[in-house]
Formats: sequence, structure tokens, C-alpha cells
Amino acid sequence: MRIHKIILLSAAVIGFLSVFTPVIYHVSPNYLYQFWLWGFTLTFGLSSSEVDITFNTEVEFLIPALSSMIIILLSSGLILRASIKVVQEDEFNSKISFIGGILMIITPILLAVMWQIIYTLGRGYPTYWGSFGGENYFMPSFSMYLQVIAGGLTILASLMLKTKNIK
Repeated sequence: MRIHKIILLSAAVIGFLSVFTPVIYHVSPNYLYQFWLWGFTLTFGLSSSEVDITFNTEVEFLIPALSSMIIILLSSGLILRASIKVVQEDEFNSKISFIGGILMIITPILLAVMWQIIYTLGRGYPTYWGSFGGENYFMPSFSMYLQVIAGGLTILASLMLKTKNIK
């Protein structure tokens, strides 16, 4: 199997895995909070063995998160479909995988911008991301990084396969 086929297939798997990892985290003096795209929240006590599992019901959090999860699953499905077609039939549609890769990169960026707008304009907080005046706000976690990596790998494999088909 050629390397570009492996890259495309691994990008699809990474895209699906990104849905099952935390998208953001927050560290307070006593707790570590981790949030998933579907609203699942895991809280670890930093000074104790306390663990709490809840479901985030904030509409401002859930609507953008669930929307981005659907887009990530859709784009991962597009990438997986293109990679299976390349492996089985040695036929490649670069448009489908390229669109999936672009969606994978744009989705976490749009999610970050939406949450920033919601929390600064809607709630009046100074910022949503990073630190502000010694207070820790939310930081991107595994899921956002995995989505960008999967999108980049997909675009790379699409370009590799496209240039191979041209020659």
C-alpha cells in the first residue's frame, strides 16, 4: 500500500478519534475541568482523588459544540469514504477528500471564534481563551489539535494523490 493511502486512512481515523477526546480544558486552583463536544464534562480534584462526571447543559456551549461534532463526523466520513475507494478500487476523487480536509481545519477554528464571541459579547467576560489577569480561562485540548492534524494530513494526501494522477 502506498504511503498516501495510509496517510488518508489515518487522517480519517484521527478525525473520528477527535470526537472522543476533550475539546477544551480549564484549570482552576482546585480542579481540572475537561469538556467534550457532546457536552460531557469530567472534573478532577487536583488536591484529592475526587472525580465528578456531569453533562453541560449550557445552550451557548452545546449548540456550537454539537454542530461542530456533526461537521467533524461528516468530514471524517467523507475522508474515510475517499480512502476506502482509493484502497479498494484505486480510484480517487480529490475534491471529496480535499473538502473533508478543509472542513476538518475550519471547524475547530470556527468553534473557537464562536465561543469567544458568545462569552465576550454575550456574557461580558474579558476573554474565553488563555489567561487574563492571572485567571485561567479555557484552553484548547486534544480534540482541536487532532482535527487540525487530520485536516492537514488529508490535504497532504489529496495533493500527493492528485500529483500522482497527473503524471
